[in-house]
Parts: sequence; C-alpha cells; structure tokens
Amino acid sequence: MTRRGTWLRYGLLSALLIGIHLGTRWFFSEGVYQGDANVPLRRFPDNVHIVDLLTFTPIFIGLKFVAYDSAVRAFTKGYRPPAVMVIFVAGYVVALAMDVACLIAASRPIADSGFALLGSILQTPFVLLLAGAIIAGLAPNKDAPPQTGPKAA
Repeated sequence: MTRRGTWLRYGLLSALLIGIHLGTRWFFSEGVYQGDANVPLRRFPDNVHIVDLLTFTPIFIGLKFVAYDSAVRAFTKGYRPPAVMVIFVAGYVVALAMDVACLIAASRPIADSGFALLGSILQTPFVLLLAGAIIAGLAPNKDAPPQTGPKAA
C-alpha cells in the first residue's frame, strides 16, 4: 500500500467503472426495448454525455477509494499483518461490488436511475468506514510489546 499503488488502483478502478457504466448504458440503450438488437455502436454515443460519464465516476466514486487507501496507510504506517490486509481487501471488494450494482441500476432508462447513483455516494462509504474502523482498531497492536514469559492461566 504505497502512494504509487494508491493512484494506480485509482486509475484502474476509474477505468473499470467507466467501462462498466458505458457498457451497461449501451446494453440498456434504445435497441433493447425496440427490437432484437442494441443500438449500433456508431449511433450509440449520440445519447451519452461523455463528459458526465468521464467526470462522475472518477470524482465521486473513485476518490472515496483514494481516501480509504490513504486513511488505512496513515493508520497502519507499515504494519501489515495478514488480518489487516484481508480486511482492507474485503472492504474494497464489497464497496466496489456495491458501486458496480449502483452503476448498472443507474444505466437503465427508468425514472429513478438518479437515485441509484446516490447509492454509490451514500451507501458504500459506510462499508469503507466500517473496514477502516476495524483496521484502525487493529493498528494499535503494532506498538504493543511482544508477549514474553509464561502465559497467565
């Protein structure tokens, strides 16, 4: 968990989420409801706001993962036992899965698709906060002296 690793994960995560969002928008485009095939790719970008797509996902979804990465790195300061790494990855994966579900729900042409995007802004930070709190609870163990001598009965 280095600074370069944080920004590399941010870039890969943003590219993955933009691809998923664009792919699901194409899948749920007009062709799904008006015939056997989706809108041809040459006509598809006409109804997609590319600037909105390229800015929303990296800013509102990606930056919370950067904050999570940075907070965990600040708490642990080089203390990385397997339990901390498992909790870190589990929090990341669960929040990412929730964000992907919200993006897929927001890509459907329904009246409340905007509310689906609010899930990635309002719900997944709680998962990251919970994982970060668990890691912060484990982090003070790095300063504890090693256990020596006989064990208490």
